[in-house]
Formats: sequence, structure tokens, C-alpha cells
Amino acid sequence: MSSTSTGGDPGTGGGDDGLPPTGDNSVAYTGCSMANNIGTGYKRVGGKIMWNADNYQTGAMVVQNWTNPNSSSWQLFDRKMESIGGKDVVKAIMVQICILSQRATDQELRDMVKAARQHVNPGTHIYIVGQPVYNAGHDCFIAGAGGADWTDMKAQELAKDSTINENMSYLGKFILDNDAGEVSDGCHASSPKGENVLGEQAKAFFGG
Repeated sequence: MSSTSTGGDPGTGGGDDGLPPTGDNSVAYTGCSMANNIGTGYKRVGGKIMWNADNYQTGAMVVQNWTNPNSSSWQLFDRKMESIGGKDVVKAIMVQICILSQRATDQELRDMVKAARQHVNPGTHIYIVGQPVYNAGHDCFIAGAGGADWTDMKAQELAKDSTINENMSYLGKFILDNDAGEVSDGCHASSPKGENVLGEQAKAFFGG
């Protein structure tokens, strides 16, 4: 699994030094139920740096739910942020590309990133990531054939786009193995096994 390095002073990081922040709740996230799978697993395996899914249920919230900065999804995000101490606590945000079988347009992806910047302080680092990908030969039926891999590809493209990549980098891949019982319904992480696998991968990215 590809990952970023960890370290830095408590409560700092998430900037151009490439290091994630280390304070509790200092990495926010957006996404869909796949993001909740990560947040749930991360809490279960002892992670505290990234948000967890407590009172933050983002199920079915695909890219189009995050393009309008005034959407109900962003209102949910703001309530979660206030519950953990407000905007100044958040030093980085993981923005997950989630899709249904109808994929997002490049403009919708750009609008999602733009909206994310409006909900955090200037200079807050964005880690762009796709949905979890799977072992060879397995597809998530919700995202359509090749959809999960497409989200990962688009995350890498966005991170390389010089017109939008200010304080933004590609996080890496979250990976689930359907053959190992880490997937419950063809798409989502099984509970607790698959969620814990994603949680451990989040710890590899952000630390505990």
C-alpha cells in the first residue's frame, strides 16, 4: 500500500512539508459510506488523528453531494467539525472521490475540491483519495465495472493538476480483499474485519 510519511509536532503538519498533522481530530474527511467504513475502522483500531464516523454518517454521499458548498453534506461536515472543536482543529482533510455507476465529470471533481477549501482554514492540506480498490478480478457493483479503480486514477490526476493542486496531494490506495472476507456485499467493508483493515491502512497514512 502506498502511504505518506508520518511525524511532525503535535497539532501541526498537513502543509507543504508532506507530513500529516498529529493532533486528535486534525484530519477531517468527506466521502460516502466507504469513508465511514474507514472512519469506523480507524476508531476501532485506536486511531485518533483522523475523524471517526460518530454522528457523521456520510452514506450514499457521492461526488455530486459535495460540489455545492451549501449542500446538506457540507452542513453535516460543519456540524461534525464544530463537535470536535471547530475549524482551527482541522489541519488537513481527506477528500474521497465516491461514485455510482454514473461517474463524475472533471468539473464536478473540481467543484468538490473547491467546496472543501471553503469549509476549512486557508492552507489546510487536502489529501485526495479514491474509493477503496479490490483484489484482482473483483469490482464494486455500485460504482460499476472498473469504477473503484477509476476513482483512484482520478485522484492521482487531480493531485498532478497544477491548476488546482495547491496544498493538495494524492494520499494513496485503500485496499480490500474480497477473497479474504474483507468485503460484506460486494462493495463495502465487512464489519469488523474489513473496517479494521481500512482502519489500519488509515493509521499507516496518518498515524494513530
